Amino acid sequence: MSITFLLTINSVSIRIIRMKTVSFSLDEETALGIESLAKQTKSSKSDIVRSMYARMRLEKTLEEMQAQAAPLLKRLGLETEDDVAAYAKSKA
Repeated sequence: MSITFLLTINSVSIRIIRMKTVSFSLDEETALGIESLAKQTKSSKSDIVRSMYARMRLEKTLEEMQAQAAPLLKRLGLETEDDVAAYAKSKA
């Protein structure tokens, strides 16, 4: 569990997050890939892993939203993204 503090000085807010250190094993190719991405983006390896996690979490959320919307889309006869876009445009 991370703890977030908000420090405000002279109308400037700074968010302070207490980080937790974790340790895990990676195969050589994955480790080298993360190191390479970190160098290319001038980020830390931790930043790369956090970014990958955030992206995977977003993808999972989108998949869940699609699954929840599927029955309604089927009832409306909307099978493709183009169908949904046309439907939305017709309702605007």
